[in-house]
Amino acid sequence: MKASMKTTKSYILITLVLAGSLFYLHNVHSTFLEIANSPGWLLTILLVCSIVLANQHMVILPPYGNALSMDSSIYLASVFIFGLEITLVLLFLNSIYEIIFQRKSIWWKHVFNFAMYTMMISGSYYLFVFLGGEEGYINAMSSFAYLLSLIGYFLINVILMGIYFWTTSSSSFNLLELIYNNSIIKSLVEVLPNYIVTLALAFVLGILLEAQPIFGLVLFVLLMILLSLSFKKHFNLFENVSNDRTYREQIMNSVLVGIVTIDEKSTDISLNSSAISLLDVTQEKLKEIMLGNFSEQSENKEFWRILRSKEVVQNIKVSYKKGPKTLVLLVSQSELKNNSNEVIGRVCQLNDITERHQLEKRMHQSEKLAAVGELFAGAAHEIRNPLTVIQGFLTLMKNTFSEKENSRYHVPFMLNELDRINTIAEEMLMLAKPGEIKLEQAFIKDIIEEIIHNYNPSTFKHDIQIETDLDDTQLLLDPKQIKQVMYNLIRNSSEAVVERGTILIYSKKLQDTYQLYIRDTGTGIPTDIQQVIFDPFLTDKDNGTGLGLSIVQRIIENHKGKVELFSSSESGTTFLITLPLPPK
Repeated sequence: MKASMKTTKSYILITLVLAGSLFYLHNVHSTFLEIANSPGWLLTILLVCSIVLANQHMVILPPYGNALSMDSSIYLASVFIFGLEITLVLLFLNSIYEIIFQRKSIWWKHVFNFAMYTMMISGSYYLFVFLGGEEGYINAMSSFAYLLSLIGYFLINVILMGIYFWTTSSSSFNLLELIYNNSIIKSLVEVLPNYIVTLALAFVLGILLEAQPIFGLVLFVLLMILLSLSFKKHFNLFENVSNDRTYREQIMNSVLVGIVTIDEKSTDISLNSSAISLLDVTQEKLKEIMLGNFSEQSENKEFWRILRSKEVVQNIKVSYKKGPKTLVLLVSQSELKNNSNEVIGRVCQLNDITERHQLEKRMHQSEKLAAVGELFAGAAHEIRNPLTVIQGFLTLMKNTFSEKENSRYHVPFMLNELDRINTIAEEMLMLAKPGEIKLEQAFIKDIIEEIIHNYNPSTFKHDIQIETDLDDTQLLLDPKQIKQVMYNLIRNSSEAVVERGTILIYSKKLQDTYQLYIRDTGTGIPTDIQQVIFDPFLTDKDNGTGLGLSIVQRIIENHKGKVELFSSSESGTTFLITLPLPPK
């Protein structure tokens, strides 16, 4: 930091010395005395006043508020018409005024500014003379010299300011990197129109001074002030509109509803932050989709159809696939109209109702289960009574008949089918009324180990290994019902395994929940039923009842927990059970 300040001071000192040398070599003090003793003193004073007014009435250009000071036009016009010495006198008198009356800046900054202008004016004058330009009123034959002297004025300014910013910069300054990134070129292109305007105004002032010096200068100053006030008013309006737009954008971005606006004439599309988050697209990508070929959109066709159409819709439920997730959006689209009631565009509102939709589904599922449960409870009791009688007679027949007669009348087959009907009836009763929960302190590890110990390997169709990695965490649960849950899940996993596989049961303890994972190496669950696997009577097995997972979900929800399909692919399936930890 100290080295940077030292470099800056050295640079300022060198600039002052060079400017002072130029000032001294041109005998500016003698020129000042000549002006004081000649009739041209009034015009000189008016020129100084015009420079002061030019600095006070700069032209503010939108959108960035760049200031165009017209004092450079006066200096250049003075160089072309009156020569270098008189122009330096004007610069000196203006600098004295700035130091005395403009005390917002430190005095040395005024002096450094004076030194820079001295070098810029002197450089442009030398270039003008070198190219054959002659002092005097504007001559069209010297247009090339005028243009190149302006370019010299511009380049000297860029070089001097560039070196100053480099010396004052606390961070590393890489000129090659700026050139590579086109930063310098972009900056030059931005300010180039300002210097073209500066040259044009210098020509205008030169022509006015040639026609009528005093009146022409007064007219130029008045036009300059009016132009400054007009641009300032325009810039203030632009700034107000820009601030208002920023304010509205902040409001729109704070809204949780996604909003997309489409301009029909310009095809401009804007999104608030909620819409970008919901759709997972940028503004440029959305515009590309809207203007591109609709048939190329393989996903979310219904959503894009609504957004591309001009139809007015209200609260249309649309599925929107976003990566691995599928959102449910409530889409509304309405027209945007101007003050003349003309349609100028559309606004589309997007509400993410995925959680509400899932909650509604769960509520509907619970209501359906409750209704079906009552029916099941009555039906199961009525079915089991005659089944008991039939099973008794068939058992008697089996014990009485010979093996040949049993085979002839298919008695064993009928008994097996009766057992299957009894199993369905029992599961129907369990789904309808799983029983009152009797919570007690228990370890899931003990329950699972008991199931594995009592599980007969011969019941598995294939060679299956059950592995566990469970911690000793006590939970409040009903051991009997949790045992039924684990039995159902292990049975499902074993049926999904082909030939040989593994069932892994492991747990994770979080801050306030206990997570239990049941993972198998089976064939996975078909994607078309993954969203509805907990619905009753839904099964992809030939001999399944479709009630096992519904029972699991009912029991876990009664434990204030949650069961979900964590993952499923061709390499296996994982179910996740989340249970609350007991209060400490």
